[in-house]
Amino acid sequence: AQRAARGALRNESGRCAVGQPHSCCAKMPSVKDIAKRLKGVTSTAKITKAMKMVAASKLRSAEHIMNAARPFAASVQDLMLPHLAPKEEEKFASRVVLAISSDKGLCGGINSRVVKEVKLQAASNETAEVTTKLMLVGSKARDGLLRTHSRYIDVSYDETYKGPVTFSMASFLAEQMLATPAESYCVIYNKFKSVIQFDVVTQTMKGPECLGESGVMDEYEFEGENKEDTLANLYQFNLASTIYSCLLENVTSEQASRMTAMDSASSNAKDMIGKLQLSYNRLRQAKITTELTEIVAGAESV
Repeated sequence: AQRAARGALRNESGRCAVGQPHSCCAKMPSVKDIAKRLKGVTSTAKITKAMKMVAASKLRSAEHIMNAARPFAASVQDLMLPHLAPKEEEKFASRVVLAISSDKGLCGGINSRVVKEVKLQAASNETAEVTTKLMLVGSKARDGLLRTHSRYIDVSYDETYKGPVTFSMASFLAEQMLATPAESYCVIYNKFKSVIQFDVVTQTMKGPECLGESGVMDEYEFEGENKEDTLANLYQFNLASTIYSCLLENVTSEQASRMTAMDSASSNAKDMIGKLQLSYNRLRQAKITTELTEIVAGAESV
């Protein structure tokens, strides 16, 4: 009988006679369902709050190490960049790109922005007929590029951040980059500006062959007769220093982004808990009122 009455209230437009979709006739959540949902959101809020505190602690440590390493990298780059920085009109036939991301998620959009920048550069290089090889640090960049840009990926390194970032790790990555001869080398990473601001930056330098040109660093005196070997070692040292600085910048940006994301998630969970608690109290009060009404009606009938 209830189904027949409910069907009579529906018109041909697929709505009830009161103007609401058929979902209004669906079963409302019970007190038990809302209590279960409330328990789940409360547990999630505890997890996000704990993750925020852990990220804040790691951020302080990472920022301290990054600030200590910045002068070291800057001094080496001040020496080498005047000879390695490409000019705007300069074009290259081949390029090796090192994209730095993280191994873990729940850290905002820092990884997706690196992936987007890699895709833009890959498209630009393809248009300019530049041969591109990708080296990826972190599983998130690999996951974002594997389906659409797998033809560019040369090698991918996972679990890079299990331990602290070291200069030995940066030196290894520099050796792997130079193992692929190219006319230019790029590093894409997130540069830390503040807790809520980090920009995707691309550092580009010309290949080591540019140091063999005449007049390069003639203002300096080199020990020994083989100046070419000294310049080649200096180029690799500069590349390793750049990668080391970029890794530290990206790690600091990751922790700052994760702390911000977890703070936002905790705030959203708190708002949801308030709404669920209000719905729970209303349904519970309505249930108690209905039961009391039935008891009174039953007593009056007796």
